[in-house]
Amino acid sequence: MIKCISNSFTYILVSLLSLSAFAQNIDVDAFEKKIQQTPNAYLLDVRTSGEFGGGHLPKAINIDFRSPDFSAKVAQLSKDKPVLIYCLSGGRSAQAAEQMRAAGFQVTEMKGGYLKWTTRMKPLEGVPSVKHDAAWNLADFKKEIASSDAVVVDFYAKWCAPCLKMMPIVDKLAGEFKGSVTVLKVEADGNQAIMQAYGIDEIPSFLVFSKGEMITKTSGFREEAALKELFTATKK
Repeated sequence: MIKCISNSFTYILVSLLSLSAFAQNIDVDAFEKKIQQTPNAYLLDVRTSGEFGGGHLPKAINIDFRSPDFSAKVAQLSKDKPVLIYCLSGGRSAQAAEQMRAAGFQVTEMKGGYLKWTTRMKPLEGVPSVKHDAAWNLADFKKEIASSDAVVVDFYAKWCAPCLKMMPIVDKLAGEFKGSVTVLKVEADGNQAIMQAYGIDEIPSFLVFSKGEMITKTSGFREEAALKELFTATKK
């Protein structure tokens, strides 16, 4: 009898822990409600400062997860306050949340990140007033990739300094490889469906396709020689 009770207790405990873990990663609507219900919580954006400067959730604070001083900055936060965390699509925030939980923080992640938040037309602040390029239709985008032997896709944003620095180099290489490599440019703002479809969670990012098959996926700033490797990769 005692063994039966013990087993039942263990089952209940495991179930509760599983539910608790599930509740740590919630959808956009639940995340918005959580913000409203816990005004004392830290609303933490772990994207880069450039991404943050292109728009963020109201009253969010920014600590770049990829920066060397991430742990040091997080250590300055009070563990008595809950943390509501997000990134572009959920990848970086999941890693940051795991690290912070191990350090003793109570962390709730937003499933789908900033991309999902914007597709639901939720409130934003800090969005620069720039004229955006025409958005892609996902079906047209896939058709373009499938119809070309070699494609380099440049995911960029007009508020992203590394993107702007690489843009003339990408244009130069597009000219050099004209006729053999097709270059598609996708602005992050307005093309959330494409970014989610291909798992793009950081800007700048590049995808390389050969005969419709993705062969390379990379992110971050690249010098001209490294960018040229993306164009030549389609020929290997």
